[in-house]
Amino acid sequence: MTVKPFILAGLLTFGLGIGPIHAQPAPGEETETAATSPAPQPSFDSDAQDADVQTYVVKRGDSLSRIARRFYGNSVLWQPILNANADKIQRGGRLIFPGTRLVIPNLDASAPQVEQVVVEEGTPALSIVTGNDYAPFTDQDLPDGGMFTDLVRTAMNRAGYDPEIEFLPWDYAMRATQKGTFKASFPWYDTNDRRAALWYSRPVYEVLIVVYHKTGAPLVFEEIDDLDGLNLCRPAGYFDDDIREKVEGGQIIRTAPETPANCFEMLVEGDVDVVSFSAMVGNAEIVKLGLDEEIEVADTPLAIRPLHIVYPKFDPRSRGTMGKVDRELRLMDEDGTTAAIIEKHLRAHFDGLAKAAEDREVASTE
Repeated sequence: MTVKPFILAGLLTFGLGIGPIHAQPAPGEETETAATSPAPQPSFDSDAQDADVQTYVVKRGDSLSRIARRFYGNSVLWQPILNANADKIQRGGRLIFPGTRLVIPNLDASAPQVEQVVVEEGTPALSIVTGNDYAPFTDQDLPDGGMFTDLVRTAMNRAGYDPEIEFLPWDYAMRATQKGTFKASFPWYDTNDRRAALWYSRPVYEVLIVVYHKTGAPLVFEEIDDLDGLNLCRPAGYFDDDIREKVEGGQIIRTAPETPANCFEMLVEGDVDVVSFSAMVGNAEIVKLGLDEEIEVADTPLAIRPLHIVYPKFDPRSRGTMGKVDRELRLMDEDGTTAAIIEKHLRAHFDGLAKAAEDREVASTE
C-alpha cells in the first residue's frame, strides 16, 4: 500500500477514524500503563524532515490522542495521523506495537487542486436530496456542500448527469426517496428495513463507529458484549441495527436525546456510561464543547460502516443510473480523483477543528 500524508490507497483507509488507540506491548515486553509512561517525545527520521513529513516512534502506553496533542496541540486531531498510517493498523483496529515509526502529516500543507467537471448544456438533470448538519460529509454551508456531496456531484457529472441537489430534513429525504420523489439520496448506511424500497450503491466512504467514555472512568471494550449492563447514549434518529438486539434484550440501556452534544453533556454529568456514533461526528462535537480533556475513546471500534448513495426501486431507471454512477466512482478511486476530493475536504474539516480549539483556548485566557 502506498502511504502519503492524509491520503492512503484504498477505500477503508479514507474512512478510518479511530480514537486514541493505545499501543500494545510487543510479545514478551512488560506492560507499562499510560498513567506511568512518559509523555511522547518527537522522534524524527533524518531522511523525512521535509515540509510535509515527520515521524514519531511509538512507545509503550502511547495513544494517538497523546501524540496528536504533542504535534498539533489538541488530542482530538488524531485522525490525520491514523489516516497516514492505516497500513500499520492490526486486526481489531488496534494500532501497531511500540517501536513502530508513524508518519506525522503536516496539517498546514496545501490541499490538492481538484479538476472540475464541466456539465454540457442539455445534460439530463437528476433530482437528488441530502441533509444538513453532517460535517464534513454534507451541509449546504460547507464548501461544495461537503465531501460526500462533492464526490456524488463529480461522479454524476462524469456519468453524464446534472445533479440538482436539495438539502432537506433527513427523515423527509429518506421517505421522499423511497417513494421516488427524488432520483437518489445520500449518504446512508445500509439497513435491512430500507432495502425493500432502495438500491444501494457501491460503498463510497467508510466510517468508524466508536465508543466514548468519561476520562478517569476506564472502559474495557473489545466487543459489544463488554457494553452489557451499561447505559449507552446515541441520538434519536441515528441507526441502531448494531446495538438493537442488545437493547431489545435488555442487556444495553439506550438513551436517545436529540443531538450528539446532548449525549456528551450527559456523559460528563454521569447520566450515561458511554456514547457511541461515528468518530468524525463525535470528535467535532467534543471540540465544539471543549471536552477533549474530559472524554476519551475506547481502543477498539464498535463497527466500520460504509456510506452509500441510495436509489428508489420505485423508479425502473434507478438501476441503470446507479450502474453508470458506480462505474465512475470506481474510476475516480483508480485515477486519484476520490483521494484528492477527500483530502481537500478533510484538510478543511481538521483546520476548522484546530481553529475552534484555538479560539476556545484564547477565550478561556481572556
